[in-house]
Amino acid sequence: VAEVEEWRIDKRIETKYLDEKYTDIDEAIDKEKKYKKSGTAKSIGVHCNAVHLLESLLKRDLIPDTVTDQTSAHDPLIGYIPHTLTNEQANVLRNENPEEYLQRSYESMFLHVQYMLQLMDKGAITFDYGNNIRARADEYEKSVVKSSDLESKSHYSRLTSHDCFAFPGFVPAYIRPLFCEGKGPFRWAALSGDPKDIDATDEVIQNLFPENKGLMRWLKLAKEKIAYQGLPARICWLG
Repeated sequence: VAEVEEWRIDKRIETKYLDEKYTDIDEAIDKEKKYKKSGTAKSIGVHCNAVHLLESLLKRDLIPDTVTDQTSAHDPLIGYIPHTLTNEQANVLRNENPEEYLQRSYESMFLHVQYMLQLMDKGAITFDYGNNIRARADEYEKSVVKSSDLESKSHYSRLTSHDCFAFPGFVPAYIRPLFCEGKGPFRWAALSGDPKDIDATDEVIQNLFPENKGLMRWLKLAKEKIAYQGLPARICWLG
């Protein structure tokens, strides 16, 4: 997982969503290769821009099983950090020259999507997470890449034959089919604040749906791997 703000990685380690943190991309990739070879499941946070991580994977011809993006691409000024800026530089430029910042964001999002498409072509299951990055990249391509004065505006161009919408969004690809089967997310919280109340509801769900192997696996792993944030709570896909 690429993350430009280091404190967010630390937070995810604290809440058990991540196991390890690295600040060097190659070191993180080397560690991942060792874990994969040994069959060890570990989640790794890398303090870097997602564009740089994808670029490194392509340069080393390492194709992950899945590729997705959860940057705040719907907000190119506040939410997305261009790969040409550090987080600190982004904070300064955003205030001093928002127009230049937006241009850099759109350029970065276009390259970001191009790298995702390249990894898709090499076999990675690729999708976005409903964050609008495909639309932003498409806007950039239509306004800049296909314009007659491309050279004066940007050096970025298509790296594949695909358009920016060649990979799907997460919801239509994976969630909508579950809805069609009558399955959906159910969430509940223990207002008592007592984690034992969630243990009790877990037991009820296990007794109601013993044939659902995926659900049984989720309940076991959630208890082992996921720390509560705020009130103890649980989410399950049922139907």
